[in-house]
Amino acid sequence: MDSLTHVLLSATTAQLGFRQRIGRDAAWVAAAAGILPDLDIVVTPFLTLSGVEVDDLSTLAVHRGLSHSLLFAPLLAAPAALMWWWFRRKIDGRKADAAPGQRPASFLLLYCCVLAALATHPLLDWCTSYGTELLAPLTRTRYAIDCVPIVDIIYPSLLVLTLLACYLTRKLARPALLPACLPEAGRPASRGKAARATLVVAWVGFGLSVSYLATGRLMHDRAASLARAAVGADAGKVIRADAYPSMGTIFLWRAVIETDSQWLVARVHVFGDKRPGSTGLAAIGRMRLETAAKQDSPWIDKASELHQVKTYRWFAGGRVRAECEQANGKWVVTFHDMRYGWPQESIRSMWPLEVVFSADGKLLDVTRRRAERRGRLEELIPAMWHDIWNP
Repeated sequence: MDSLTHVLLSATTAQLGFRQRIGRDAAWVAAAAGILPDLDIVVTPFLTLSGVEVDDLSTLAVHRGLSHSLLFAPLLAAPAALMWWWFRRKIDGRKADAAPGQRPASFLLLYCCVLAALATHPLLDWCTSYGTELLAPLTRTRYAIDCVPIVDIIYPSLLVLTLLACYLTRKLARPALLPACLPEAGRPASRGKAARATLVVAWVGFGLSVSYLATGRLMHDRAASLARAAVGADAGKVIRADAYPSMGTIFLWRAVIETDSQWLVARVHVFGDKRPGSTGLAAIGRMRLETAAKQDSPWIDKASELHQVKTYRWFAGGRVRAECEQANGKWVVTFHDMRYGWPQESIRSMWPLEVVFSADGKLLDVTRRRAERRGRLEELIPAMWHDIWNP
C-alpha cells in the first residue's frame, strides 16, 4: 500500500484507546512507526554504496521481506517504544510519586501502541497483490489476498474521515469549551466523556475500513468467478483463475485465467451487465479480452533455470507467462508477471523480465524492463478514471 495510507491507518490505531491514555503524541508516534517497515527500500542503495553488485531483482527480494514479518514486528517495536519512553521521561520531568492521573504512561502501554501501529503495515500490504513475507524468517512465501489495490481511492478516505471525526469530537467536548461556572471537579469527568466518545468514533471508523477490505475480497471472488464461468470449453481446461484489483478501485479487476493450452486476460467490472445472447467471456458487459497460447521451447526451459528467473517467479507467486522469439540472430525469452498490466486486459505485463541468449546458447543479458505504454500519461489517467466508473 502507499505510504500515506499506512500513515493514516497507523494514526487511526492510536485512536483505539492509546491516545486517550497516552496523549496527543501517540498519534504522531504511531504514524511514524507505521512506515518503519518500508525503510527496507534503503537496503539496496546502501549495498550499492558498499560496493555490492545489486540489480532490480535484488530490490524485489528485499522489499516486503523480514521488516514486513509479523514475527519481526515485536522486535522492531521494542527499540522504537524504548526511545519514545525515554524521551517522554526526559521531557516530561514528572516524578514517580505524582498523582495517579499525572503519572506518565508505562513502557508497556507505549510498546503496545507502537506494536499495533507496526502490525498494521504488513497486514495491509498482505491485502494487496504485491505479496508480503508475513512469516519470515520461518518461510519466504509471499502471501497476498488481492482484495485492494496498492493505491485506492475510498480506503484512505475512510481513514481521513475517521481521524477528522475523532478530532472534531475531541475539540467539541474538551473541558476548555465548557462553561466557566462548571466546577473544576467536573472537568475530569468531562474529559473522560470526551475520551469515550472519541473511542467509539475511532472504532466505528476502523470497523468501516476493515469492512471495506472484506468487501474487496468479496469483489475479488466475484470477478474471478465471473471470469472462470465465462471461459468457453474451447479455451481448454482451467488450471487457475485469479483477479487483481485495478489501480484506485475494488470494482474494476484484471482477471487472469490459465488453461492447459493458453492464457486469457480480461477486464472485469463487477457491476458490468451480462449481454443477452452472448456466450463466453464476451457475455460480460463491456468485456475486453486478450489471449496468448502457451509456448513450449527449450530456450524457455533453459532460461527458467537461471536464479534471476526463479526470483522473478517467486516474487510473482508463480503467475508468470513465458514467450520466446528469435530476433537479430538471438533468442529472447520474456517472462511476464501476469498480475499487472495496462490496459487491464493486456496480455503483456508492466514489468517483464527479458533473457537474451546468443545463437550458440550463451547467456547475454537478463533485464527487467518496463513495458511500453499505450498512450501518454495525460491520456492514461482519464482512461483509468473512465474505466472505474463505467462498467
